[in-house]
Amino acid sequence: MGREAQCLCQIGDEIAEVKTLLESDALLLRGAIKRRYALTDLSRLRVEGERLCFDAAGEPVALTLGAKPAASWLKKIATPPPSLAEKLGLSPAHRGLVIGDIDEPALLEALHGTRTELPAEAHIALTVAGSEARLQAAIAAHARLPNARHLWVIHPKGPKASLKDATVRRLMTAAGYVDSKTSAVSAE
Repeated sequence: MGREAQCLCQIGDEIAEVKTLLESDALLLRGAIKRRYALTDLSRLRVEGERLCFDAAGEPVALTLGAKPAASWLKKIATPPPSLAEKLGLSPAHRGLVIGDIDEPALLEALHGTRTELPAEAHIALTVAGSEARLQAAIAAHARLPNARHLWVIHPKGPKASLKDATVRRLMTAAGYVDSKTSAVSAE
């Protein structure tokens, strides 16, 4: 979601200026008042004048964002996030072909009912690459597909990852791919 605003915040009797960040799964308050509220824990969401109001952790919270921004933030918070299948562009009409093996539960769920074994039916290809060699093999396999479509490369992230993001980008760019979109698959 990635929204942020400087605003007046009231939690119970406490009032202070805060920087408010709307993340995909949480609302963060920084400054004189510090809080992290999971979006799923917010209740009684509403706009009152220029304030976005809700209850969280047993406290009434009001953020003075302005009438239009408050309504926009309310809509964003109330709209369920897209599923992983939607993020990846998978649907029964836009099927995915797996190159290699996938055992990640979130990916298997996203592929349920959208997976094909027939390259001609595939709109999207996906591969899990834990090493440079595995990624190079997937790139070669993808290049041999008829009407090769978008290739999602799923790989570990973070400082201890076996395949670094920079390596993925370097190999993909060298093979002629254009970086177009990223998506988290799981929190791990």
